[in-house]
Amino acid sequence: MRATLEQGLPALGLGPELIEPLETFSRMLLEKNQVMNLTAITDPDEVARLHFLDSAALLTLADFRGKAAVDVGTGAGFPGL
Repeated sequence: MRATLEQGLPALGLGPELIEPLETFSRMLLEKNQVMNLTAITDPDEVARLHFLDSAALLTLADFRGKAAVDVGTGAGFPGL
């Protein structure tokens, strides 16, 4: 997962300071997923690529600096994250 994030975050203009919190989020997600069906994606590299990086790619579509956004109905909330 770390290598996937190290490669993908800079491509989206995001810094390495996000790696540790995203790894923590992933561990918590996969732990909770064992008792509650939150996602079918359970491989850590795929969580990084298909949940975190795909959602973060939305940041390249508009300038969100200084703006508020609302996450309405995005399931587990990855796009809103």
